Amino acid sequence: MSRLTSADSKRLSVVLLEIYGAEGVEDFRSRALKVVRGQFGGELCCHNEINLANGDSLSALSEPIEEFAVLRPRFFDHVEQHPSIQHHLLAEGRDTRAVKTSDFVGQRRWRNSGLYSEFYRPLADVRYQLTIGQRLEDWLVFFAISRRHRDFSEQERALLTMLRPHFVQAYRNAKCRTELDTLRIGKADGSSRPAGDAAVFALMRRFELSRREADVLVQLAEGKTNIEISETLSISVSTVKTRLENIYYKLNVNTRTAAALRALKESVAELQTR
Repeated sequence: MSRLTSADSKRLSVVLLEIYGAEGVEDFRSRALKVVRGQFGGELCCHNEINLANGDSLSALSEPIEEFAVLRPRFFDHVEQHPSIQHHLLAEGRDTRAVKTSDFVGQRRWRNSGLYSEFYRPLADVRYQLTIGQRLEDWLVFFAISRRHRDFSEQERALLTMLRPHFVQAYRNAKCRTELDTLRIGKADGSSRPAGDAAVFALMRRFELSRREADVLVQLAEGKTNIEISETLSISVSTVKTRLENIYYKLNVNTRTAAALRALKESVAELQTR
């Protein structure tokens, strides 16, 4: 890739600020589709998730297309003809490059395929695609930018390649936030997690936390800020931060969202053993 221009740097910054601000996985999909379409152009952007174990799948488009629900089964009828997806499946996340359909097939072969004639042509006459993909446990998650009239440049490929690890991390963050919100909302009555000392002792035992660290983690799992935790436990904010650093280390996580999620999952598991 040639040297980043100021315009390229601005495009990257716009995308990163948007996707890392996602409050949950649905918000991530919406933000990613909108911001990438805005920065890269093209007729269509699509976010896809396919469960390789049971066949479940999800697709989200940057633009609403009325015929999509009818056309979508045709995509899976011919998914083996999509060279980029097959590449992502075989690579299982080891190839970190963005790939173009033209890396694998020419336009004549692409337009003669059942995938193009039965899905992409009636959908948006998509002739060129640039995709990134990642295998996450049983799921293949991939993101495609599609165009009708011109292929993607090597500069654009390099830009999307640079964005790929951020897409993966922002997606993971968003999934954690969604799962955390689900646990908090679903357990709001307190019936499905230990209360008081029971929660504290469960976390101490599971993660080898001190009593004071477990107290902080319980408050964190409830969604409280550092200031709120300091007021509840009558300790300074700096002490809260120190204990959180110890908690992150012992739980092998890097964010408060991930720590809170592990704490809530442990609380659910504790009740299930009773």
